[in-house]
This record gives sequence, structure tokens and C-alpha cells, in this order.
Amino acid sequence: MNFRLNLAALATALLLAACGGGDPAITSVKVMGDSLADSGTFGLKFTVQGSAATGAGSTPIWPELVADDVSDADALCAYNRVNLLTQAVTTQAGCTNYAVGGGRINNVSNPQDPRSITLQLQQAAQVHGSYKSSDLLLVDGGGNDAADLAGAYLGATSEAGVATYRALLVSLLPAATVDGLFGQVNGPALAGGAYMQALADTFHDAIKASALDKGASKVVVLNLPDITLTPRFRSVLGAITQQAGAAQAQQAQALIRQWIGAFNAQLASRFAGNAKVSIVDFYATQNDQTANPAKYGLSNAVDTACPAVGVGGDGLPTYNFLTCTAGNLSAATPPAGASGGANWWRTYLYSDSFHPTPYGHEMLADAVTAAVRAKNWD
Repeated sequence: MNFRLNLAALATALLLAACGGGDPAITSVKVMGDSLADSGTFGLKFTVQGSAATGAGSTPIWPELVADDVSDADALCAYNRVNLLTQAVTTQAGCTNYAVGGGRINNVSNPQDPRSITLQLQQAAQVHGSYKSSDLLLVDGGGNDAADLAGAYLGATSEAGVATYRALLVSLLPAATVDGLFGQVNGPALAGGAYMQALADTFHDAIKASALDKGASKVVVLNLPDITLTPRFRSVLGAITQQAGAAQAQQAQALIRQWIGAFNAQLASRFAGNAKVSIVDFYATQNDQTANPAKYGLSNAVDTACPAVGVGGDGLPTYNFLTCTAGNLSAATPPAGASGGANWWRTYLYSDSFHPTPYGHEMLADAVTAAVRAKNWD
């Protein structure tokens, strides 16, 4: 009898080990980040809208798809709610998606605004206290920071522009370091790389202090994609080409890519060897989708599915997500050369100039889900 019991115990232990060492299943998913991960802070999602803007009938975005696939968690909802008219912020008890459109790692204008991803991490820690082994954290950030840096650098063509660029740099770097770099050949460009490394350090330190040090043991972090491949930056680079020539545009693109590479390398270095963190290589995924769209079933990895509704003060196209709905796109005349009939937009990569389509979210969710399962976290 004892022999049989021992065999049964051994079999149970082996089964538990095969399922992830006996850790409980994921029962809660918490999300921090920017518009890419926002479940409805402003009453919509930053992609093509479904039959509803949020909640039931809305377009599922990547954190929601991941949560549905690997956890027993309830549907995600936005913790922060922002009134579009007054900009007043309220919070929603029971919601675990802290991501906010416009989120930044270094929210210079107001670090106490929920658009600060470091503040989102702090909010989650305050609300939930210590994390459980059944909690999964999904974190993204840096895209808006990189866009801020690129815009400030490209705008540093006057004394005022240089001052604006320097002010952004010294928000993370010592002033003496910035001034020393500015005194070197190609110093402003070098300073941008140093800033992005410091930004990665800030991101790492915030995740460590507000999540890992609070007991989080399942943390997925997206690294930074190549923002120069988005329709928004294609427009910027096109404008540079018209004004200064193709060579200048290529140099600008190469520099921004170097900065993104510096961020991603630093982020990977800081989390190296930490079994509690999985970094999803969003950069490589996006580059491969752009270079090999047919491999992913994409018919268009360059243009936007949503129609532009105007031009902003920066000269770039503007979009309205509230009117960019699945129904409206399917009822519209497809763009010249588009395939798929009424479903032409479903195989586009970009909804507007900076955000994925529902299919783009599905592909990103697949990459994150694969990372979770590779860790045996589910």
C-alpha cells in the first residue's frame, strides 16, 4: 500500500511540474502602458472600433486577448477614466487596466498625471498591495517618449528649439552631462542616445520598485518598436525628403533607430537573468511584418485603414477613432489596389498613423501569449 501511495505521489508531483511547478493558474491580469494597451480611458480604444467603443462589442486589444487566452481573469476595464470635455480623472474600482492613451515613461509635463506609466505602476501597487503568484502583469511604454525625443531633436533648428530639446534631455540626464555632450561633434545626436538609455533605466527601476519588489513574479514587458516604420513617421520622413533631400531623411531615420536600439539593449541588459520578467521583442516582430507582410497575411503594412479627417498643427494627418468603425470601413469604397472586398481593412497593419488594426492587435497578442507559455506561467 505504501509503495502504491508513493507512486501516486510521484505521478502527481511530475504532473504539477509539467504544468509549471504547481503555481496556481493566472487569475488576474494587470496592465500598464500607453494607448496601445488602453481599454477605454477616454471612452474608446485606439484602433478600429467595433459595434461598441468599450466593453461588450468593442474591439479586443492585445492585453484583453492575452487575458482571455491564458487566464481566468474577468474582462479588463480601464481603471482611470478621463472626461473628454473637462479632462477630469476618476477611477473605477475593480478595473485592472491602468494603461492610458498618451502614456509616457517620462511624463515631463505632469508626473502625477495617469499618463505617467511610472504612476500607473504605483497606482496598481497601492490598490493591490503585494502581488500574488497568480497575477500576470503586462507592461508597454516608450513609443511616445521616443516620438517626443525625435520631435524635439528635429525641431532644434533655432535657439528656442535647442532650449526645448535640452530641457527634455535634462529631465533624465544631469545638466553637466548634456552640456558636455553638446560640446562634442554630433553631440545633440549622442545626447539622444544617452537619454534613451536613461529612459530604459527609469522604466526598469519603476517596474522593479512597484511590481517586482512587491512580489510580482510574472511580468511581460514589450520592448520598443521602430516608430520610423509607422505611417506617422513615414510622413515626417517624407517632409524631410522634400525640404532637405532623401539623404537627410535617411540620416534622421537611422539616428532614431539607433536611439530605439539603445533603449532596447539597455532594457534587455537590466532585466537579463531575471526569471520573473519576459521581454517580448516587439521591435523584431514589427520589422518582420513590415518587410514580409504576406508571411503574416497582411495586404498593407504601410498605409492607414482609417481615413484622415484633417491636418494637425504639425502638418500631419489627423484621425477620428469614434468614426473609424468596422461598419464604416466595410461600407466605404476600398482604396485603390486594396483586396478583400468589404473586408479590405482587416488585413491592414495600421489603423491610424501610430496604432495597430484589430489584426495587428491579434498578432501582438499571439507573441505575448507565446512568451507567457514559454515561461510555463499559465
